[in-house]
Amino acid sequence: MISTPSGGPRTWDGSTPPVITSDEPGSWAHDTVSRRLREDILARVFRDNAEVLASGTIAEANLRALDAELAAAATSVITRVPPDGGPDLDTWTQLCEPHLGKTWLEAPWLFAEFYFYRRILAAIGYFDRASPAFGRDPFAADKRAGLEAGMRAATQLARRANAFAEKRQGGVAATAEEVRLFLMVALWGNRMDLSIWPEDGGNEGGGTKGERAANAFAEALSSGEKYLLSDDSQAAARLLLSDPKGPADKRQQTAGGTKQTKDVSVVVDNAGFELTCDLALADALIVAGCTRRVTLRVKAHPVFVSDATVADAMDTIDAMASSADADVAAMGARWRVHLSSGAWVLVPDFAWCQPQPFWSLPEPVAAELRQSRLVIVKGDANYRRLLGDARWDLAMPFADVTCCFPAPLLALRTLKAELGCGISRSKEIEAKEKHPGDWMTSGTFGCAQLNAAPAGQHAVASLATALPPDASFAGVKGGRVKGVGGEGGGGLTLAERERLDLAKTLVALANASRELARTLRSAPARSSVTLGSAPGGTRNATGDDQRKLDVVADDIFASHLGACGGVRWYSSEETDFPLELDANGTMVVCCDPLDGSRNIDCNIPVGSIFGVYRVVRTLGGGEGDGVAQCTQPARAQVAAGYAHHSGATTLVLAVGDTGSAVEFVLDDDTGAFVVAADGAPLRCPPRGQIYSLNDARFDDWPEGLRRYVVDARRGENQTGKQYSARYVCSLVGDFHRTMKYGGWCGNPRPHLRWQFEVAPLAFVARAAGAIATDGTNDVMANEDGPSAAHERTPLFVGSVDDVAELLTYGDVRQVAKTYAL
Repeated sequence: MISTPSGGPRTWDGSTPPVITSDEPGSWAHDTVSRRLREDILARVFRDNAEVLASGTIAEANLRALDAELAAAATSVITRVPPDGGPDLDTWTQLCEPHLGKTWLEAPWLFAEFYFYRRILAAIGYFDRASPAFGRDPFAADKRAGLEAGMRAATQLARRANAFAEKRQGGVAATAEEVRLFLMVALWGNRMDLSIWPEDGGNEGGGTKGERAANAFAEALSSGEKYLLSDDSQAAARLLLSDPKGPADKRQQTAGGTKQTKDVSVVVDNAGFELTCDLALADALIVAGCTRRVTLRVKAHPVFVSDATVADAMDTIDAMASSADADVAAMGARWRVHLSSGAWVLVPDFAWCQPQPFWSLPEPVAAELRQSRLVIVKGDANYRRLLGDARWDLAMPFADVTCCFPAPLLALRTLKAELGCGISRSKEIEAKEKHPGDWMTSGTFGCAQLNAAPAGQHAVASLATALPPDASFAGVKGGRVKGVGGEGGGGLTLAERERLDLAKTLVALANASRELARTLRSAPARSSVTLGSAPGGTRNATGDDQRKLDVVADDIFASHLGACGGVRWYSSEETDFPLELDANGTMVVCCDPLDGSRNIDCNIPVGSIFGVYRVVRTLGGGEGDGVAQCTQPARAQVAAGYAHHSGATTLVLAVGDTGSAVEFVLDDDTGAFVVAADGAPLRCPPRGQIYSLNDARFDDWPEGLRRYVVDARRGENQTGKQYSARYVCSLVGDFHRTMKYGGWCGNPRPHLRWQFEVAPLAFVARAAGAIATDGTNDVMANEDGPSAAHERTPLFVGSVDDVAELLTYGDVRQVAKTYAL
């Protein structure tokens, strides 16, 4: 049986690096669990909650027991969270299960930290209505101090925010620069995390929390490029201001009543001045017309000392609105309007208080995020969850690590933990030279990292990454591929790079098929716009009338394949010559983007067909010879498949010489292709009772084919059963039915394109236990590729016994003939 993986980063073999634990002396994680949690944070809880932690109370005894565990973190073991009435208790029971019996230092660092804060709530009776500490925030005193300290810097921030809100004109470029500035303000506000600073507030350069807060806005403006290790803020601002229907000034659109329909989500991190900065960003997003609504996703209960809850957000808004400073009060009043009008929505969730990686978010939360045009993830703890708290090579692309996040993503983070990704070697070296020893933990350096279109499709990618290391497509081993990060920091071997590129290619094909499916759903209703012949009645490279939707489909596939980074050459039925998509790619794709497009007007199923090859250095003129790379023999394919657009959209893929044909179905809710319900590989029966070809051409067929059809109709064949004809005039539809139910389908005249239709379907047929022939030779046994990219050939494909019987009738190949349509 084939199972559907839930998600995960995109790596060459599907694995992830080890997660960070706290058992390495000298590491920030070790200091956190062995000292800071007890000496800094738990000590504050005792100090600031003395009135409910009197000696001899249950809460005091529980906290003393937790203190004793932490004092012996190297030997104390993880136990389940005590039953305390919390609505998240069942989830925590599951989260604890893999770590029961491990010591606090042996357990994953991120788990240990979240577990610590959940244990504090259980100890004081936070969820127990009979407890004096019911609903009490044990970190409220720190949060109040942080909010008061941040009011000094809020004055400067308010002046800038009010000036932006009062503007009545300005082009897209100027607005984008303002939005970028507020993204930077939100990023550097993350320096004010109260859980990492000692009691005197000292950090680089010293100074109290109040002094640091007073200078925070200036820091946001001055830190700039020299402390940014990765900066996608300009691209993020452009994305936020972009219009799906085309670029336009969003202020003018807002004034004219045209607004974005999707929200922008902000996964909030800390209260205090950082929350003030986040709210200033949310204000700017509404003012700029980036969105109709900002959803502020906050913690459902106190955690990490300063992490923001609904109460913290309300306290911050009220504090600004009631400020004696006129600028701050005006800003706060505007924020209250945002909240009352629904432009801002505060949404708490327990998922933000737990340690599971963000690729394993609970489905209800993921579903909410999928409704966002952008999710802004704030802070270091949230960033660690994006990375699964694993020790990635710092050069590992951010887009690969976060490929299964459910929505477009912008991470704003100052570094406070010894992990990261998407950081170039040069930036890493520069940071180490500026701040040796603590550059990853001091909060000095920051990242603004954008993944505008997370690729997802983890189940599809797994077909490539699950192959054994010695799979035949793996290519020449040895050597290194420049610019590709690996766990060990030495890059990937060519074999590993090919595996990764194949996974990305399959994902791109899946996402192109998904986008095409959405386009096709409304195509019949928009035939005057989308369909009909292309301008000028053009024909494609193989002489067929080219429909508008053929061109649209080709653009969709070329766009997704070009963006994935794994495909060098793309050859399509709709183009005259191969396109070079990415000079660093190691894959070649040959594609019929939309098979059966003439059926669209009457809503008959259509499909897409694709074959994938390796770039072979020794072919023709070498890697740069697109024609040679795109005319390899069918047997050289490393993967092939097709999408079938009908009542549901199915995707069938086969990978490697011995891989099965796997059928996926598009889940419209998640946008992911999931393995078909029964999980069994697609297998074509050895016999069927159906043949599939155009009987109207009977008189033009060779004598052998005519005799076969007559005998099959009468039941005067090897089975003694009468066969039925089923013909849709959609090759993918006829082929898919044949693979399901047996029999055979095809075209006896040299009409089908060898490279775009015949070779890929032959590859899938072999994987499904079927066979494909041109009427003379097994397609997959042919050692030669086509003589030209658009060469045509007959095709007979289906059940092994049925095709074998057909060939016993002698000549079944029709001579070339053109029919008027």
